[in-house]
Amino acid sequence: MSAVAAARELRSFLRRHGSRSPGAARAVLAGLGEVVPADCVSLSLWDPTTGGHRTLASSYPAAIDVLIDTRMHTDRLFSLVREGRQAVRVRDLEQRRRRGEIFERIIDPQGFRDGVTLCLFAADDRYVGMLNASTLDARHPDDDTVALLELLAPDLAAALDPVPTPTARTATLGADGTHGLLVGRAGRVDVLSAGARPDLVHPPSPLADLVDRVLAGAPPPGPLLLLAGSGDVVGVELHATARGVLVLHREADPPAGLTVRELEVLDGVGHGLSNPEIGARLGISPRTVATHVEHVLAKTEARNRAAAARSAARWGLLA
Repeated sequence: MSAVAAARELRSFLRRHGSRSPGAARAVLAGLGEVVPADCVSLSLWDPTTGGHRTLASSYPAAIDVLIDTRMHTDRLFSLVREGRQAVRVRDLEQRRRRGEIFERIIDPQGFRDGVTLCLFAADDRYVGMLNASTLDARHPDDDTVALLELLAPDLAAALDPVPTPTARTATLGADGTHGLLVGRAGRVDVLSAGARPDLVHPPSPLADLVDRVLAGAPPPGPLLLLAGSGDVVGVELHATARGVLVLHREADPPAGLTVRELEVLDGVGHGLSNPEIGARLGISPRTVATHVEHVLAKTEARNRAAAARSAARWGLLA
């Protein structure tokens, strides 16, 4: 089979099966072997939680996989490859670039004479992983191989990306204080940015029930204001996707100048609780609750508890 035909078959496989599972990743690696003449190949996923890579499938020695996962992203040379957004061969690097951990701990000790690294980016520009291939033969990979890899790059990236159809919602994750999670139907939570908080979608967070309802087919609610267990105020959006619920969140300022405690009291008012019931819920006296209710009414300019409850509903308040 020609390399072009192998690349076409691999692209079809990627579009049907992806490559995030170990089994699919091994199949992808086997397909890449028909496209890239190499002695060692690996496919790695970027993990925003750890700030490192996680090898999905590899034919490198296990010790090299560990170095790729834990050290490669710290090398200045990797930063240049990632910023350049093109497949980079060893032999195309200027001599002054051929130093650092990638060369000293991987390329030179293993006797690799050439190779290629291809960084992979989702459709909305998030970095999702990389492909590495190394050869003992200085003649490979040739220009045709590099061109085929760059043609395959969008499909390889899409196969690694947990978001099935990236949109503008995920384009600025981490850049403007917004972070994201994808909650799947099997309960799997994929972290999409370094500051994402999986605790927001796990019990006892009230957001967990809402996410379950959206997974079950209920329409996503409008924007939410979540009082997290840590006392933080978090703005949240839920979006239904083909693979689960996309949860976007960012720190938010309490509305109307309310304190976190006043928001907690307002949540109780919004649920129709009496002052003693709110006090029991929050561990404070009914008299203290009454004082907080007075402050809530004044700050929200609400004439009564019902009007204040409408404010809580409008903000999508969850506590």
